Amino acid sequence: MKKVLWVSRHQMTPEQLADLERVMQDQVELLQYKDTLKTVDELKPLLPQVQAIAVVLPLEMVAQLMPLAGDRPVLQSVSRRIPSGRMLHLADGRAEEEFVFEHNGWQQIVHLQLQLKLLS
Repeated sequence: MKKVLWVSRHQMTPEQLADLERVMQDQVELLQYKDTLKTVDELKPLLPQVQAIAVVLPLEMVAQLMPLAGDRPVLQSVSRRIPSGRMLHLADGRAEEEFVFEHNGWQQIVHLQLQLKLLS
């Protein structure tokens, strides 16, 4: 069994978990961090307990997490948008097609170099 840190306010779906077990080539026990993350340093005490990290985080936080992860893979769930066949009626009178999100695999962030420029 492998332990994976799941950084998300949401529960992992059964489809995500089954696919994560396929990717990890073993059964997976999730250690979930549900709180809103102020800084990735909050995760440091949990990292020695896990073999991988699966995240739903802003890109800037993922970039900060990468050096802390060491040799642990950092993973993100990939979803695809599928038309539901229904229309949404918006408050302003417009209508638009509704979409549902379906799990479409996991991706590993192998390298991330982020350079930002504040435009204010």
